Amino acid sequence: MRMNWLVIGWLALSLIVAQAGMAQAQTSTFDWRSDWAVATGFTIVEDTTGYQFPSAIAFVPQPGPDPKDPLYFVTELRGAIKVVTNDRSIFTFAENVFQFKPTEELPSGRGQGGMGGICLDPANGYIFVTFLYNDANGRMRNNIVRYQTKPGTFALSPDSFVAFTEVFASYESGLAHHIGACQVVGNQLFVAIGEAWQPHLARDPDQMVGKIYRMDLDGKPLSDNPFYVDDDVTKARNYVWASGFRNPYALRVVNNRVFVGDNGVGTDRFVEVQRGEDYGWNGQENSIHLRAAYVWVPSLAPTTLQYLPPDNALLGDSNAGKFFLGMAGSVRRGKMPGIVRIAYDMERNQVMAVPDYFLRFRGTQEQMVVGLAFGPDGLYFAPIYPNQAGQTSVYKIIPDPTNSYPYRPTQVEDPRQIIRERGCLGCHQINGDGGFGGAAGPPLSRELLIANIQARLNNQQYRQLLAELDQLEEEPWVSTRSARAAVLALEGEAAIRQWIINQIVEPRWDNRGSQMPNLGVSEAEAAIVADYLLAPPRAQSGWTAYLATALRSRLAWLAFGVGGVAGVVIASFGFVLWYRRRVPRL
Repeated sequence: MRMNWLVIGWLALSLIVAQAGMAQAQTSTFDWRSDWAVATGFTIVEDTTGYQFPSAIAFVPQPGPDPKDPLYFVTELRGAIKVVTNDRSIFTFAENVFQFKPTEELPSGRGQGGMGGICLDPANGYIFVTFLYNDANGRMRNNIVRYQTKPGTFALSPDSFVAFTEVFASYESGLAHHIGACQVVGNQLFVAIGEAWQPHLARDPDQMVGKIYRMDLDGKPLSDNPFYVDDDVTKARNYVWASGFRNPYALRVVNNRVFVGDNGVGTDRFVEVQRGEDYGWNGQENSIHLRAAYVWVPSLAPTTLQYLPPDNALLGDSNAGKFFLGMAGSVRRGKMPGIVRIAYDMERNQVMAVPDYFLRFRGTQEQMVVGLAFGPDGLYFAPIYPNQAGQTSVYKIIPDPTNSYPYRPTQVEDPRQIIRERGCLGCHQINGDGGFGGAAGPPLSRELLIANIQARLNNQQYRQLLAELDQLEEEPWVSTRSARAAVLALEGEAAIRQWIINQIVEPRWDNRGSQMPNLGVSEAEAAIVADYLLAPPRAQSGWTAYLATALRSRLAWLAFGVGGVAGVVIASFGFVLWYRRRVPRL
């Protein structure tokens, strides 16, 4: 019995050594670029590193010439403000700005609170930060602090500060749905505040939740606000610019026009906000669609919004005049974080194309893009969580004429991600998920797909229809002749797989009256989706899934080999000791 326990111990120890070797091999070979895919013609550079939960970025418009002059500021969720200088040194501008201690730390949802936004006023040297804090009674409140520094170039530390506590002290806030982005426009300060999980208050002008607010740079209400009645700083209606939002965390003012990315529950909206208007959030999901210029189905969780003027060629002519929206996404739900580009026609007041990924997260751990700002040489962004190497950095996206960056947003290998981003779940249910648009399409289960497609392929009338389509001299039937031929040349599940690929790439390939939209899916992406839909159910979990993943890695084999050798050595040594103790000496 003692020998059996020794063997078990040796095996366990060898497995621990193998796991340690595997982890070490993975860490030593990690390339942070593998976490991010960026649009063709661009590359990503790590600018600075060493942050803890960075939440927002703000650039000095005209930085001073000295190496230690401030270039940009970075807020950290737990209450520190960092300043980065021209030579990329990092200083702590302020810390312990407020008192807020979450009951659980991120990535728990209970950790979604703290410092939300930062905005600068170069003319006065003001730095505004917004945050959620706990008051003396432990209740959550919103607030703004204004720091005074050197006008124009700012400084490494503040001269003084003022808190706008009185403005917000009468109104409770809530985790995640708290105060967020701010922006200085002349002598105006615009601020976005979530509805604190109280949708019934979002449309009430006497409540300081679920709205866009406007004040002067001293925190006083402006008399031309739409609901202004007097100068009382404790009255919410004196500050209201527009109402009816759930969580308008992404805010940008362009030529005195206000734009918002508003978080819904399962869907989000991009909207141009008009003075004094109500945008309808009442707690029901369909109310988030009201007055939207664009709706994301399912939700991608907007976090931050920037705009590149039409006369700015920083990212090339094709990106000038576009909005750039940062997104939290949800990796575990197949909704990848990143940055999407929005082509919004300022004259027509409408989105002119489906927003596309400019930057996409490719990693497997949870991540969010929360900080986003245009600098003098590129678009800077800050993911909130550390990467696999334990580093939390600010990156910048810059043009790359050599086109050498190895990962592009179009290189999507996760079928769930393709399905969600292409809107398939708007019409179809897949494995119980989807049908947001009324389930206009049939459920896409493996069994139904195989049965229905096989019946169609075995039908002589269907084959005759394909032959008739081959005779047409118009698109898309000319370019899909090879697709029809490919299906007819195959048998069994191979033919079914090819049929699905054809259907995804061009829905009218075999049906002149098809109502399914062409989603612009590539053949490679369609093949990934087809394999996903036809895959038999698996029951891998726990150690089975771990070993299946591990055995697919060359590094794992190497680490396992090292661990195995170590295990044999340890086992042999143990056996000798055991043997000497059991065998009497002569």
